[in-house]
Amino acid sequence: MSLKKPKYRQLADDLREAIRHNCKAGEKLETENEMIERYGVSRQTVRQALSILENEGLIVRRQGSGIYVSGPDARGQIQKPREKVITFVSTYISEYVFPSIIRGAEEVLRKAGYTLNLSQTENRVELERRIISSIIADPPAGMIVEGTKTAIPNPNVPLYRQLIGSGVPIVFINGYYANLDNTIYVVTDDRQGGRDAVSFLIKKGHKHIGGIFKSDDIQGHERYAGFAECLVENDAELVDERVLWFTTENRDQVLFGDNGRFLVNKFADCSAVVCYNDQIAVRVIDIFVRAGLEVPREKAVISFDNSHYSDLSSIRITSLDHPKENLGRAAAVKLLMMIGGKKEKPLVMPWGLSEKEST
Repeated sequence: MSLKKPKYRQLADDLREAIRHNCKAGEKLETENEMIERYGVSRQTVRQALSILENEGLIVRRQGSGIYVSGPDARGQIQKPREKVITFVSTYISEYVFPSIIRGAEEVLRKAGYTLNLSQTENRVELERRIISSIIADPPAGMIVEGTKTAIPNPNVPLYRQLIGSGVPIVFINGYYANLDNTIYVVTDDRQGGRDAVSFLIKKGHKHIGGIFKSDDIQGHERYAGFAECLVENDAELVDERVLWFTTENRDQVLFGDNGRFLVNKFADCSAVVCYNDQIAVRVIDIFVRAGLEVPREKAVISFDNSHYSDLSSIRITSLDHPKENLGRAAAVKLLMMIGGKKEKPLVMPWGLSEKEST
């Protein structure tokens, strides 16, 4: 090996070249110990080199099994996708609005003769990585994906590039990765949704409006953007202290710790609160009611998604209406078009509004 580069980069170059000329997709590579012996380098050097190839999406590590080639073989051929199989990767499968979205997609795909495989990331980057790596080793005809933590840098984007580069069409739903070029997606107009929520409250006479938003998914950023823009445009107060951000991991601690006292104090000078979704709104209303506040007379609450949660609350929640089944259907139709070789464009779907008791 040349000494012009660090050893691990030279080893990565050598391994990459060997894979491209001598290996096929799915083929098992030598073990770390065998590479140490063959190339005369340390274990750390081998692991650094393999990490580079893994980040490039060229190899996949399978715990307890070994290291496998995940991409094109030496002759530029792609491992043949499983015909008539579509993989649906979502943060959640059986909760909230996701069953409805999946039902809409499955309805379209089943009529076209496809089987739908489901995978759940729980909005965890490491779980998403394992799922996408296994898909690379055994690719489907196409994928519908709800990305994981789409508002922050995601190390799994190279794996999606690998899949797309190998000819697997992907349609993203609800959100997408900004640094993944030419993405096809079907999403709600979250920025406009934030504007619509605030506009509705202002028309009800509210000026002191707070908000709760999710910081690790792009939907939260877009909803906040519309929220903030509408407040400013209507000469209502945009006050940082009236905005609360949470993540997947710290949601309960941030929002509902201290028996809700923090939340009550946070929005003490607000007459209305915009909630990121119905799951949040249900608990916010419960905290307000337990604190002796009247909803909506003292605290109005508006939310997103118009899920079944909005009707299960003790005070039925005014909520922007997510397209649910229609979004799933639209994503499936786009995917089928892409599988058929047609070029597609992203689709942004409007929100409806279901006014109920909380405003």
